[in-house]
Amino acid sequence: MRTSILFFVLSLALLTSIFFGKATAAESKSNLILIVADDMGWGDVGYHGFKNIMTPNIDKLARDGAIFTQGYVTASVCSPSRSGFLTGQYQQRFHCGENPPLHGWPDNCKFPKAGLPTDRPILAEMLKKEGYATGMVGKWHLGMDTTLRPNARGFDFYFGFLNGAHSYFTWEENFNTRPSFLPLMRNEKIEPKPKKDVYLTDLFSDEAVGFIERSHKEPFFLYVSYNAVHSPWEVPKEYRARTKNLTKSRDRNFFAAMVLAMDDGVGEIMNALRRHNIDDKTAVIFLADNGTPRGQGLKPSPKDSTIERMTSDDCMSTPGSLRGFKGDTYEGGIRVPFCMRWPGKIRPGTTYKQPVSSLDIVPTFLENIGAPKVETDGVDLLPYLNGEKAKGTRPHKTLYWRRDNDYAIRSDDWKLTWNDASGSPTIKLFNLASDPNETNDLVAEEPERAQQLQKLFEKWDDTNPNNPYWGGPWNRKGNYGGPLDVAKFNALPDKGNIHRKVKEKGKEE
Repeated sequence: MRTSILFFVLSLALLTSIFFGKATAAESKSNLILIVADDMGWGDVGYHGFKNIMTPNIDKLARDGAIFTQGYVTASVCSPSRSGFLTGQYQQRFHCGENPPLHGWPDNCKFPKAGLPTDRPILAEMLKKEGYATGMVGKWHLGMDTTLRPNARGFDFYFGFLNGAHSYFTWEENFNTRPSFLPLMRNEKIEPKPKKDVYLTDLFSDEAVGFIERSHKEPFFLYVSYNAVHSPWEVPKEYRARTKNLTKSRDRNFFAAMVLAMDDGVGEIMNALRRHNIDDKTAVIFLADNGTPRGQGLKPSPKDSTIERMTSDDCMSTPGSLRGFKGDTYEGGIRVPFCMRWPGKIRPGTTYKQPVSSLDIVPTFLENIGAPKVETDGVDLLPYLNGEKAKGTRPHKTLYWRRDNDYAIRSDDWKLTWNDASGSPTIKLFNLASDPNETNDLVAEEPERAQQLQKLFEKWDDTNPNNPYWGGPWNRKGNYGGPLDVAKFNALPDKGNIHRKVKEKGKEE
């Protein structure tokens, strides 16, 4: 009798495992949301201590999880940065170090196949293999060809535009128009031109909530890629009314209204999670793709390449006290708002002060849902946040940046950087532990350290391929003709003709 009962119980357990095991495993997986702002500076969120901006929902998201005080992206412009955090690999490894030129699509596009290559799997493709429903809303900017678009790259649902910058108020129904008015796509269908007033930030928030409404019963991954707060400077009057008395700066108040529209959207996304009782099983990351743009303002302002830092509060976006802007490898271009909330895995109120990278998003997501490990240049951040790693242990000893000709390397707290804008184009050395705002160039005081970092950077950089369409940076070791001597480079007299002079001098020596 006991044997029969035992056999029945074991048989029932086996059948339950067969029929319900998949559902049980699915229910145990966290939902994953990645929210990305466009061109948002270090000084553009309240949780960094700035009072002249309104980000209550983003601030709450940060307080409910971990704030990364040294959160980096892999590039200071849009497309390369996105290529990096969606693959978990340095985008230079697959020649995506610069924005692909998409102008002229579809009839006169010079490089119609330019974009994130299909032989590099992205996060949506990885998660789809793990049974996730996948959705994306917003700016793509990783290729216009049908083989490179979101629906071909693992997303079950897509609503947004394919290029880099877009009007917030309208769009056309064909691609033979100005880039800022290219069509909006719902999957592979062009969305009809709006017949009533719309605001793209609100529209993207609504579509993100709609995806959650449709997908909340299964594990899902949602990538919300706002074009806010990228130019053009456009925002409805109801948002402007809420920020008009925020500061004495008309430009800052206008920009704050654009930020507030996005922040409202973040709040709606979080409300949707709570409405379906899944906020406690959903991981949410918020970050910007790069820092503050150089040229900004309601009145056209010159993109002065000699400007190195903000000198006035009368601005729109701001990197705070950080040096440099979008396009630079100074901190202002690559250090961004970055926070993560994951109930049950990250203690609320965590502030993490060691350098982290957007490269860490892919392994952090994958390794905590039971997915197989994949080749990345990032690390799972949770052991560093929950104390499994010894206090003070860094996720990264060395980080690299290469954006066109600009480059940087950070090893521990030492950073070597070169930029063809933002002041004199000399190679500079900073100690970020004592000088996070990069005010004191130590290259003359520490010549051996500078040369060591240059050599370490070249060892990494020279393994990266040139772009098959438009070539590679002139100051890559393989293109330059040999190792670059920091002291000799900085001594070159004519920085105005620096590209030609350095090439010629390299050949002479």
